[in-house]
Parts: sequence; structure tokens; C-alpha cells
Amino acid sequence: MKNGDEPFSLNAENINQIWWGMPNGCEPAALLTGLHLQGHALDLDYLTFLKQMPRASDYNPYHGFGGEPDQDVPGHFEAIFPAPLVKWASQYAVVRDLSGTKAEALQQSLQQKKPVLAYVTVGFETPKWGQYSFGTALSNNHAVLVDGYFGQLLHVSDPIDGRYWLSLARFKQAYDARRWAVEIN
Repeated sequence: MKNGDEPFSLNAENINQIWWGMPNGCEPAALLTGLHLQGHALDLDYLTFLKQMPRASDYNPYHGFGGEPDQDVPGHFEAIFPAPLVKWASQYAVVRDLSGTKAEALQQSLQQKKPVLAYVTVGFETPKWGQYSFGTALSNNHAVLVDGYFGQLLHVSDPIDGRYWLSLARFKQAYDARRWAVEIN
């Protein structure tokens, strides 16, 4: 990432899924944060947005949200992965799947004033893999909205922990496990 003299942030709001009573649902919270930032879906609050989220009847996050955001159910994977998320998000805005993009390159989207939903881990901890009915996935899956940078720091709006800066190195530890990201225009 390029070192800048000044911090750059798109100044996204924070939609806190826990405040709304949802132990799961980080991807829709981060997505709605990005949509609001770009002037889309302004008439939708988080709970209304969740009602519109596609659900996977087979609980496979590659097909839609794998359960319900307000509960943890054994055998379900309460998340929605990039392909169905992009399809859903396209109803509200122009989005682009950036999966495979290196963390350092996400800055390019931010420079174009496009926030990035990034799939990481809860608390940016070391990725932990688990076996599920649909295959292998991170058991500590999480998603945040990246909305700023400053030198070797990124700014995120985290649906659990709020808005904060973190080092690119720590971000990469979680992000590089999959390199899944979605740009919101």
C-alpha cells in the first residue's frame, strides 16, 4: 500500500449486528453499511434488510444465508458467501466481486470512493477451519466494510466491534485465508 501523508476514510456509519440482537449476520450488516454510504437502500434499516436476504434451504452459504441471523443452530452455517451476496446486492447497487484480490490492491477501490466488503475472521484472529455439510469453511468467519487507509493501516466498520483502524498485516492474516471481497459502487 502507498504511504499517504493524510488518513483517507470514506467515513462509513456502523451497523452493529449485536445492537440489533443478531449474533450472526455480519455480511448483511457490512453490505448495508456500504450501500448506505453510497446512497443506496437508505429507506432500509438492518432488520428490514435482513428480511430481504436470500436464505439457503440447504443451509449452504454458497447458495444464500445458511440459517437465521438471530440464532445459532447446530449443523447450520449462518453466513452468506460472495456469489449469492453479489447477486442479492445487485438489486440495490452496482457491485463487483473482487475475490482473489490481494489486500494491498483494495486501496484502489477506496481511491475511487468505493468501499469494500471483506471476508475476514472475528476479531481478525488466526483463521480456524472446520468441516461442514457443504465442505470446508472458516469456523470464525466474519465480514467487515473497509472504508479507509493510511500508510500501513486500514479503517473498517466492523458489525461487531465498531469503527477502528488496524494494521494491514493483521488484516491480511485474516483476509488472506480466502481473499474474498466485494466492491460497492
